[in-house]
Amino acid sequence: MKQLVILGGGFAGLWAAMSAAAERVDANADAGKIDITLISKDAHLVIRPRLYEGAGEDKRIPLKPLLDKIGVRFIQATIESIDPQHKQVFLSNHTSAQISYDAVILATGSHLKKLNVTGVKQYGFSADTYEETERLDQQLTRIVAAQEEVAKTLVVIGAGFTGLEIATELHSRLKKKSDKTCRIILVDKEEIAGAELGVNPKPYIDEALRLHNIELRLGISVKELTGNSVTLTDGEVIATQTVVFANGMEANKLTSSFGEPDAGAQGRLAVAQDLSIPGYDNAFGAGDVVWAYTEPLVPSDNSALSISSNKNLAYDADRPRTLFSCQHAIQLGRFAGYNAIKKLRGQPGKDYEQAFYATCLDLGDWGALFTTGWDRVADKTGVEGKEMKKMINTQWIYPPSPELLPEEIHAFVAFDEEESAA
Repeated sequence: MKQLVILGGGFAGLWAAMSAAAERVDANADAGKIDITLISKDAHLVIRPRLYEGAGEDKRIPLKPLLDKIGVRFIQATIESIDPQHKQVFLSNHTSAQISYDAVILATGSHLKKLNVTGVKQYGFSADTYEETERLDQQLTRIVAAQEEVAKTLVVIGAGFTGLEIATELHSRLKKKSDKTCRIILVDKEEIAGAELGVNPKPYIDEALRLHNIELRLGISVKELTGNSVTLTDGEVIATQTVVFANGMEANKLTSSFGEPDAGAQGRLAVAQDLSIPGYDNAFGAGDVVWAYTEPLVPSDNSALSISSNKNLAYDADRPRTLFSCQHAIQLGRFAGYNAIKKLRGQPGKDYEQAFYATCLDLGDWGALFTTGWDRVADKTGVEGKEMKKMINTQWIYPPSPELLPEEIHAFVAFDEEESAA
């Protein structure tokens, strides 16, 4: 029996498992001869895009019930290393020290970028993981009850997408908890808040920051952190007990098992358009550990490009590529799972593509900003944008219920006729 092993239980890993299970059944012939296993250190799919709101059981979806329903084995363990030459995965915290595979999908995700700053580990907060979010929630509860003046100031490091959501949501959450006036300061090394989002969202972001009375410290980084203060690189010392880090993401270190990660792409691996990892047999990548162009390269001479071609691997700044986002992770997982099963059967797969791109930025009491296209043109703002954000966050990014029939779950990830023809 052939073994497909999926490493990681985030959006990319879970959607890869669902897609692989669906294709295993749809292919019908020899359906029982491919065993699918998903390995994750966490028993849940954590809805990380919602952690800026705070922890809560609706932000964690148990993996095993859904995987059991579609016939995917689940192993909860820490992945220590991968040997792609011998097709083995080495685990800890599990009875099996190693797992062999015929095909593998690397989908181990990303984490908050580690800063070499004194005091970050001891005194910093984040909403990067569920456990860190719980810790931040506990700190907010303490702040509301605290009497000392220093507790009323909160500092957020990073004014990108996540930092903006955290800062504006902190203002809204604290206002609901107490009538105390809290001071929120947003720090970023860039000269513009939300610089990564481009020029079109800027007026809306600026308006929301003014509404929430959020102070800005731009063109500056953090130098040192203590239990009662943060020192910035310009020498300013801010008295605070709550410094929340949202300073960007980097790929899981297991990418290095498959060669040198792309330092210019936050440690991600470049993959071919079918999401295969070049140089390794039956190895695919999905989610935050890889980058791929969102649209296949159209050959200028009308000749067919091989799906496993490496021609698309050279970085082209004019072609949009995947970002750290669940909208890309979900689709990358879906294609990777399908292609892995096809490859094990010696059949052609599909080129990954995802032409539509949108963002929905929650800006607290101001509402939300929903944009479309890579230039991020505003489509819905304020209350209307907030409704869209609610729809995305509470419905669209959630997996199907394990109470559904297997065929209904398979339909959830199935490729439609247009995609099948691509």
